[in-house]
Amino acid sequence: MNASSMLCSGLKRAVLTGATVFLWLPVLGHAEETKIRFQLDWRFEGPAAPFLMAEARGYFADEGLDVQIDSGSGSAGAINRVASGAYEMGFGDLNALVEFLAENPDGPGISGVYIVYDGTPAAVFARKG
Repeated sequence: MNASSMLCSGLKRAVLTGATVFLWLPVLGHAEETKIRFQLDWRFEGPAAPFLMAEARGYFADEGLDVQIDSGSGSAGAINRVASGAYEMGFGDLNALVEFLAENPDGPGISGVYIVYDGTPAAVFARKG
């Protein structure tokens, strides 16, 4: 197995794990596909690739999931939309989720089910000159 196919296999496994861990109960015993509205944290850019690839290659459909992926306008927005029930799943920053839970201790039960990054990819760069 080459590195590319291992990466695709790993991405498929990661995306499907996140989706099925969250939704495994409703799928059991149902012949029809489970509809899921999935809110991204931002536009259709690089970080959304694993989810878009899974949809394009039929990985969600293979698991009985009919996933609609929508672009977002920030992690806080994605979290609020999932918390409100407008979306079943979302992709957002863990820090924004922690902030939401701290500000809404009696709010809806929303939790992270899969960590995509070991560390935040956020950084500030400047030239010395």
